[in-house]
Amino acid sequence: MSVLDIQINPDIFPKLELNSKQLEAVRYFGGPLLILAGAGTGKTKTLTSKIALLIASGVPPSRILAITFTNKAAQEMLHRVGRLVHNSGGMWIHTFHALGARLLRRHGKLIGVKPDFAIYDEDDQKKLIQLSLEELGFDEKNKAGLYTTLISRAKDDLLDAQSYLINAEASGEQNRLKLARIYLRYQKKLNEAGALDFGDLIIRTAELLTAKEDIREYYQEHFKYLLVDEYQDTNHAQYVLIKTLSARHRNLCVVGDPDQSVYGWRGADIRNILEFEKDFKDARTIVLEQNYRSTAKILHAANEVIKHNRGRKPKNLWTEKPHGEPVELLECATETEEAMTILEKIKRLTARGAHTYNDIAVFYRTNAQSRSFEETFRAGRIPYRLIGSVRFYDRKEVKDALSYLKILVNPWDTVSILRVINTPARGIGKTALERVSAYALANELSLYDALLKEDRIPDLTNAARRGIKDFLNIQDAIKPDLCSTAPHLMLEKMLTKSGYWQFIEDESEKDPQAALNRLGNLQELVNAVKEFEDRAKRSDEPPTLHKYLEEVMLASQVDELNTDTYAVTLMTVHLAKGLEFPVTFLTGLEENLFPINAADTSAEELEEERRLAYVGMTRAKERLYLTWANTRKVFGVTYSNLPSRFIYESRLGVAPAPRRPEEESETLTEHLPPPVTARIGRGRKVSHPVYGLGRVVNQAGAGEFAKVTVVFDSGVRQTFMLKYAPLQPV
Repeated sequence: MSVLDIQINPDIFPKLELNSKQLEAVRYFGGPLLILAGAGTGKTKTLTSKIALLIASGVPPSRILAITFTNKAAQEMLHRVGRLVHNSGGMWIHTFHALGARLLRRHGKLIGVKPDFAIYDEDDQKKLIQLSLEELGFDEKNKAGLYTTLISRAKDDLLDAQSYLINAEASGEQNRLKLARIYLRYQKKLNEAGALDFGDLIIRTAELLTAKEDIREYYQEHFKYLLVDEYQDTNHAQYVLIKTLSARHRNLCVVGDPDQSVYGWRGADIRNILEFEKDFKDARTIVLEQNYRSTAKILHAANEVIKHNRGRKPKNLWTEKPHGEPVELLECATETEEAMTILEKIKRLTARGAHTYNDIAVFYRTNAQSRSFEETFRAGRIPYRLIGSVRFYDRKEVKDALSYLKILVNPWDTVSILRVINTPARGIGKTALERVSAYALANELSLYDALLKEDRIPDLTNAARRGIKDFLNIQDAIKPDLCSTAPHLMLEKMLTKSGYWQFIEDESEKDPQAALNRLGNLQELVNAVKEFEDRAKRSDEPPTLHKYLEEVMLASQVDELNTDTYAVTLMTVHLAKGLEFPVTFLTGLEENLFPINAADTSAEELEEERRLAYVGMTRAKERLYLTWANTRKVFGVTYSNLPSRFIYESRLGVAPAPRRPEEESETLTEHLPPPVTARIGRGRKVSHPVYGLGRVVNQAGAGEFAKVTVVFDSGVRQTFMLKYAPLQPV
């Protein structure tokens, strides 16, 4: 069956309920396809309908590969396809990382990857970087986060440690040469631990497909149809993986929206979607613009903001919904007043019965902003859920329990060993671990292999040797049951044998409430493993412990969003992508906060900030509030703020967008930024309503990106975007 002769089954169409553009996208099988799907335009529905149509038309589900960015989205896609067609078993619907893990567990040994590899998250990466820095003699533990990010970005660009070293040597830059040494040592320690980080799941999969021609050709032939969601968020390594897998049949359908590309800081390359038609000259492009989520007034404000970006593909969202309530601007004196104002709005919205706490979300640009909302909501007795702070799986007792399980599956997992080898205390102190680590380094052994040779390590105390033996004996006593016992029972057995249950219970003498909370979290972990087992059984898959650990490590923060209890949702705007709420507060809309560091940002970074504002605005279904504070404390210092340019750009006060693109809009008074009445350049004396008199000492940029730096008579030095600054020449 070629791409052009697919026999479309028309019986499924009545179930789909698609608009004309969605139907066009669903029915197109003429080669590469780009679906530009604006916020709320039904991209998931379109994607799942396309998959369902393929299956209903005779394409085996196993020949279809669909890739998305969160486990939650993958589960939703599976569920929707299953409702449309009954014979959907065997589909490959995964995140990029889950796809890489699946292929590497199956074929990774061909390139030296053990099938039972551990997956290291960012926290594990940082700890391994710290160990690498210590071994290299670099006293820079505080920079572990920076080096983790830099190495992750290198892997996003398909640069392994050796390739990075070659590039660094060619450049001669000392900082790059230093990072290359750290990268090499870090990767060596990853290999010793039998572990892969998130970047490895993609880069090693790409290596597998490049190095093993038979594996590459098998999957290129096997996956006849490849569909990719959120294509604007792909990085270079993911882009190469997609091109490789789709090279044979070229039935590649990508869905995304350049206006919602907000992950450039973590490697996403917006050029992948902007240049799709260059990569695939015969590609068809279909634009989805009819929005089913938001009211016309919300869409109008969002459209007005995003149209200021140059790096985008033009589209204009519209809706058949009523115009709705006006977007409200809330100007506040301080961040405390901002939180209080939102609290009062929430009380009024819920008192009328039109909305519940679950309907309401408060978005902010940085995590630090959550404090004022948390304190105010607690005092006002408004329940809230905080997304993106300490995830359930990041809580200490949960990570400890998972570390024991990881060692059971992969005993070479260095980070997990270091985490729990002396928890509860076994007499293996810091000095003993340093001696074991030194012995491992000197003899080129993994930490686990060094522990097995504890009798050969000099200067260990008898207590430390006994503790090491006890720790190893725990694993030896439980491991024989690994393949025959349900994962949740393995967890319970491990918690008992290791003494961890008792360790937490003993803490109740010091802090009963804290111990109770930690025991509750451990019980919830057991429940989570049971739920995993139930899901696996429903999918006819064996519920193995390593599969559960893989699922946990690949879960995102949004995957944990639980709306079973009624509470207002607090989260950063980055985490809000893909979600929707009837009522949304987009807060902290101030220059230098949102957009962040506006005075020093590049044009590309400013466009990403604008896309982030657009994402926040388009989460709202019925009511949208934009808030800002005239003053805000940062590190204990109070700063005066200008309203964000995004507020001016939203042109609130202009009539809502037409219900259909061809209708004309009314014209009302525009809310525009204050004009600069005369040229303000270097050396010019100016006045500011807050800072008073000053003189321009520097000017940079041109046009709408022009910036000036002013030293005021008070000694304060500030940089402003000239277009928006309330500066008057004197």
